[in-house]
Amino acid sequence: MRYSKTVVLATASVLAVGLGGCAASSNGSADEAAPTESAQAQVELTQASFVEELSAAQTEAGTVHMSMGYSGAGAEEAGLAGAPIEADIDLADPANPAMAMTMDIEGETADMVLFDGDFYMNMGETTSGKFISLTEAGESDNPMGMLFKGMGDAMRSSLEDMDPAAQLQGMEGAITSFEKTGTETVDGVETDVYTLLVDPTKMTGPQVEDMPEDMLAQMGEMEIVYNVDEDNLARALAMTMSIEGKPLVASGTFSGWGEPVDVAAPTGDQLVSMDELTEGMLG
Repeated sequence: MRYSKTVVLATASVLAVGLGGCAASSNGSADEAAPTESAQAQVELTQASFVEELSAAQTEAGTVHMSMGYSGAGAEEAGLAGAPIEADIDLADPANPAMAMTMDIEGETADMVLFDGDFYMNMGETTSGKFISLTEAGESDNPMGMLFKGMGDAMRSSLEDMDPAAQLQGMEGAITSFEKTGTETVDGVETDVYTLLVDPTKMTGPQVEDMPEDMLAQMGEMEIVYNVDEDNLARALAMTMSIEGKPLVASGTFSGWGEPVDVAAPTGDQLVSMDELTEGMLG
């Protein structure tokens, strides 16, 4: 079964958000100074401690800004190469996360908002330039609602249950290889580089529980390269997967640790109902 560009892109984004560590220390920022000599002497992460340590750091989750792009033959063929994604994420309440995400696919912008348990999508002309509630679409008797419900089902559970610790813990049994591969500076911050191989079919938890098995199998073994700072928080991530046998690389950076974000549900004339959308299409 083939999946739409929007679903594949958003699925990869959800995985990167969860695996990258979209949580923040209370006083970190992308511009903080390089770690001190004592910080550099901290205990090195191992395969046995990696998930536990990053999960522990993320239990103090706050807010973060994520920037992401796509490259590789799979991305080029799907028209996703360079497709930028920007997201503001609020995980102050892990049981009720909020996120505003914008992605650009072949020059068309799609906006997604997760707020108070509801998921909204604005797909430009497809939704008359307004947001549609995926909750409403799924509950609607309108046949067209199933189109939007199908897109949302591939992502909804992962977004609604975006507990960072659970996301990482779900990866623990799927790590097939782990290696520290150097150090790099990311936005002025010294980081350790870790390269992991992960079998997505062995992953558990909210980011994969509602994804079709054949979609996960299509990705093949994923290589994830983390840049981790002295607080055991990801500053950058590069995730390589296979889409229909061709490599797709999702590369992201994480910044604005602990800074305020503005995430709110669309209201009023920002929204379009299923009936209004159908009427507009039928003229």
